[in-house]
This record gives sequence, structure tokens and C-alpha cells, in this order.
Amino acid sequence: MEILSKDKYDEFERFCSSHPHGAFQQSPYWGNVKTEWDSEIVVIRNGDGEITAGIFILIRKLGIKSMMYACRGPVCDYTDKAVISELMDGVKQVAKKHKAYVFIMDPLVTVDDEKTISLFKECGLTIKEHARFHDTIQPRYNYMLNYIKGMSIDELMAKMDRDTRYKMRYPYKKGVGYKNCGLEGLDDFYKIYRETGIRQHFSIRPKEYFEKMLAAFGDRCRLYMAYYEDKPLCGGVAVQYAGTTSHVYGCSTAEMRNLRPTYGLQYELMKWACEGGCHTYDMQGVAPRPEDGEELYRILEFKSNFSGRVIETAGEFKIVFDPLYEKAIDFALDIRKKLKKKK
Repeated sequence: MEILSKDKYDEFERFCSSHPHGAFQQSPYWGNVKTEWDSEIVVIRNGDGEITAGIFILIRKLGIKSMMYACRGPVCDYTDKAVISELMDGVKQVAKKHKAYVFIMDPLVTVDDEKTISLFKECGLTIKEHARFHDTIQPRYNYMLNYIKGMSIDELMAKMDRDTRYKMRYPYKKGVGYKNCGLEGLDDFYKIYRETGIRQHFSIRPKEYFEKMLAAFGDRCRLYMAYYEDKPLCGGVAVQYAGTTSHVYGCSTAEMRNLRPTYGLQYELMKWACEGGCHTYDMQGVAPRPEDGEELYRILEFKSNFSGRVIETAGEFKIVFDPLYEKAIDFALDIRKKLKKKK
């Protein structure tokens, strides 16, 4: 086991980007986006010195101690108990170094994968079974098309029902144009993104956040925009990494919805996923019930048109190093959340 020095992060990037359990949130480049966090990487090497397992950990100070979070980690064989135990030994060393009160990870393990869940528990992690929708950092429900490997966009379109195919082609017939804009389209995107956030009551990230995403991942992170007669109608930020294209952020105006620009946007993103040889197109978080979040539930209604399925993950696995401190932080965060709602 090794706590990787910063000058070797590129080595882990090469490993993570080609691993079956690789995810863009486990890439060291994700640390260039989450600049308010520190980071560490724990790896295991084989006899030839090659990395065979690892975990990218974000670390943030909360008071006098730190929380550690490995989004979609670890990157390893989930059937190898010895490897996972060794990685957790490394996590504990990092926790000691940074005075962490808790470590959290949320690998892409489905809720019905009892074997993997049991193995993580045997390695010293706990899990809150069937956590409520708002009790986890990431949504436990993602809408995915996880069958697209080797498919062309035309073959994927054939999986859609007739009405969806019509809606995906409609904006092109009406003169809507789509561009892979990069930073050039960020002003247009951010204006609509703010409008969407206010309209749908979700938290709004600063513009600099998207600048960092586009810079960190290069052409593996794309910003697509839809225009009609030079008027921006909708946009999407997506990351293509380790065989998955993830539509991470999306937005649309309340105007000219009759042109169905969001359907064409999905066509562009799915086309990129197919051209990139991906096995999965991940449309990201959804709410399975109206009471979990009216807006995210409506988004599920939209996403359900695209012949994918809702993937329910097991949730968050934890190692708690200081239970009393965790309770104090959770209490303080809960109070802050309630005060924000009253404003």
C-alpha cells in the first residue's frame, strides 16, 4: 500500500481512466475542479510496480477536524477482500494524517448487490441501508443507458419508441442548431443555468466551477449548446471517462419549448457517447417519487423517454473515527439547512 505523492498522480490517472470501475470523480483531475478540498490517493501495486487498485480521496476541514470523501471510489476489483482491506488501511493512515472524523465513499454498487455490500462491511465499513433521498451526498438513483457498447447512434435511436425518435429529430427540422462550444459558449450556458436554477429551486454553482471542469478534463468534458436564430435555448455539460458519458449539468429556457431543443441535445450527447465507444450513457440523478423532489421527479418523466432504466445504488459506506464529532457536525449542518429554508 502506498499514499501516492502528487508527482505520481498522472500514473493513477492512466490506471483510473482505463479501469472498469473508473469514474471521472475518481480522477485526480477532479481535484482540479474541487479546489476548495485537499486530496490524497491511496494505491496498491503488483510485483512489477504497476498500480492495480486505488482510491482518490477529497479532504475538507470542518472545524478542527476533516471529512474525507471518495466519490464513486474505490477503483479496484470489488470481489477482492484483501485488496479492499488494504486500501482501507491506507484510508485510515490518511485519516490520521488529516485528523478526519469520518470517511465516506459511494461506489457504483447496486442496492441488490448483496455480495459486494457484505464484502465492504467485512472490510470495516458501515452502510445506512435504504437511506432517504436527501440523506446522501450523491443521489442514490441515476437514470442510465448501460447497454450502448458497440452501438451506433442509429442503432441506439432504434431502441427508442417512435414518439421519442420523432421528438429527437424535430428540432433539427425546425432549424435548431447544436454546437460543442467549450468556453466560448459558457456565458450563454451560465445565463440559462442560473434561470433554470431559480425556476427549479436547485443550488447554483459559480461560473468558475464550469470553467474548471472544462479546463481539467479537456475534450473529455464538453459543453453543448442549442441555438435558434442565434438565441440560446438549452445546454448540457458532460464528461466522457472510463467508458461512461455522464450528462452532469443541464439547463433550458422557458421559451420556445415547442421546438423541443432538449431532445436534440440528448441526441448530440448520445451520439458523442456512441462515437467514444462508451458502454454507458449516464443521465445522472433522478427522484423516484414526487415527495423526494418535485422537480427531479419531473426530470425523471423526461429522461424515461430514452429507453434506459433507473439504477438504485446501495448508498454511502462509512468509517467513523469520531462519532461524537460527527453528530455535532451533522447537527450544525441540519440547523444551517433549516435556516436557509426560512430565508
